[in-house]
Amino acid sequence: MELELISQFESNRLKPRKHPGAMKTSTAEVPAVAVKAMQSVMKDSQNFDDNRSFTISMNALLLLDKPTKALSTEGAALVRYLRARLPPLEEREIRVRKKELQRQVEKKCKNNRRVRDGIDASSLSEQEQAELHLKYKDEVVKRLQPTLSSWKSIEYDQHRALQYMVARFAPEFAALRRIFMEMKTRQPDFKPRTMFDFGSGVGTATWAARSVWTECIQEHFNVDSSGHMNDLASLLLREGNEDKEMPIKGVFYRQFLPASQLLQYDIVVSAYTLLELPSAVSRLETIVNLWNKTNRYLVLVEHGTNAGFKLTNEARDFILQLVKEGDAPTAHVLSPCPHDLPCPRFASDTTPCNFEVPYIPLPFEGTSDLAKERFSYVVLKKGARAADDKQWPRIVRPPLIRKKHTVCRMCVAGGKLQEIVFTASKHGK
Repeated sequence: MELELISQFESNRLKPRKHPGAMKTSTAEVPAVAVKAMQSVMKDSQNFDDNRSFTISMNALLLLDKPTKALSTEGAALVRYLRARLPPLEEREIRVRKKELQRQVEKKCKNNRRVRDGIDASSLSEQEQAELHLKYKDEVVKRLQPTLSSWKSIEYDQHRALQYMVARFAPEFAALRRIFMEMKTRQPDFKPRTMFDFGSGVGTATWAARSVWTECIQEHFNVDSSGHMNDLASLLLREGNEDKEMPIKGVFYRQFLPASQLLQYDIVVSAYTLLELPSAVSRLETIVNLWNKTNRYLVLVEHGTNAGFKLTNEARDFILQLVKEGDAPTAHVLSPCPHDLPCPRFASDTTPCNFEVPYIPLPFEGTSDLAKERFSYVVLKKGARAADDKQWPRIVRPPLIRKKHTVCRMCVAGGKLQEIVFTASKHGK
């Protein structure tokens, strides 16, 4: 394979920039029709009532007449909170942390020979020692409490849905479009007809999928626990006009996962949603449910933080273990990994495996500078890996370009991280 490529390069039959393993990353821009729809929504004096119908109210006038700049500021604060979130602690983790803190307290109480408040703690009476012990136990509770309360469920009402739209539509569109473009490049014959989006939010995956596969998808099934998010997503597709007929046929919105496993979809997407689930059990149950709903691809995307990478890798490993049947697995990783082995970065590093995509911010976000979205993701495909799959190495960090050489940090098909130094004299173009 390598010799064949070198031969093609040397004979000018193939340009180096056309390397078949290269995945180009272009700057993403939200479609103008979507931007116009958002502007219309924010200027409109209409809002949704609890019956999910459109109505004019004083609350609506106060809400949607709020300056766009304020929405952008509030949206930025929401994004900072979302990126800083950690997965909810499991009961087992809470017990371990509490036990460790108690051990530290007991040791501190027993061995404390320092003078506290002018009194040697070792000379205190039993009652005073007990009071001191209770004081330290209070310290344990105080230290444990922030950890327990670090994760909270977020309720997306009408106003918060608008905040999310302003702050997250462009970066999520960029990340999803980047992933879908890679799927199209790797699988040029794949023409999806149906898509299921779990945690669909304001419908970003629908816009991204249609920008890649145009009119190919005939059904978009969207599930989000917030009815306000669903209403806003529908309104954006209608270009901000509630009276306009839905321009895309076969678009459905629900608040709960369908119980039936009979219906399957070509693509199932869960983007920036796993961290919204309250426990590891609920995450894994949801992942199994989503895996059962696809007949081709499962796409999972999270923030490119340690927490986001951890959940993405958890889902990846869980599915790959779930589908093992002897020596013939019934699924494999399409991207980004060139292998189905345990993630070498997760096993040996504290740095998350993430990727960046540049995008043009929305015009009302208050900046015209190019921005970047950092995300972690995995695309799982049903069926065994094809025998002719090239399994090209994946560059997992920006190359270090020096005067006479270039250093590439890569994840390779053998399931390891490798750092390779390339020079023109040894490797040519």
